[in-house]
Amino acid sequence: MDVLHASALAKGLYTIFDNHRFLGRLQAGGVATNSFEDVPPSLRFFAGGDQSVRGYGYETLSPENENGVPVGGRFLLVGSVEYQYQFADQWRAALFVDHGNAVNDLFDPLATGAGIGLRWISPVGPLRLDVAKGLNPEFGGGWRIHFSMGPEL
Repeated sequence: MDVLHASALAKGLYTIFDNHRFLGRLQAGGVATNSFEDVPPSLRFFAGGDQSVRGYGYETLSPENENGVPVGGRFLLVGSVEYQYQFADQWRAALFVDHGNAVNDLFDPLATGAGIGLRWISPVGPLRLDVAKGLNPEFGGGWRIHFSMGPEL
């Protein structure tokens, strides 16, 4: 089996008037192979979760096998936009929309999640608490709480 796994990630942050920020993220990837069925899950793409499409479980957005278990996709397309407002010295409120999926065909549908969040700029780095709604029930979307820590970009 021959396989090429490639991915790209672009992130950006734009600050306006010191207390308004916009963050954006785009991620894309693909697997080229002569036998995709033999590609291990570690080289396939999955989406969903805290750092991907919020409102869906971790790595639940992907093609599924006959038992409904996510098996990973050939392509990954994920984008996110977020607005943050700093309302106190170490605190920010956030609004966001995420859109994407791991798919086998570039024309397969993508999932959307949207929500609100709270950011605390702690001494050890940013802590994020988000409440997100997966807007596509066919992908298992619903209300989810997401917690993450570390750099925002």
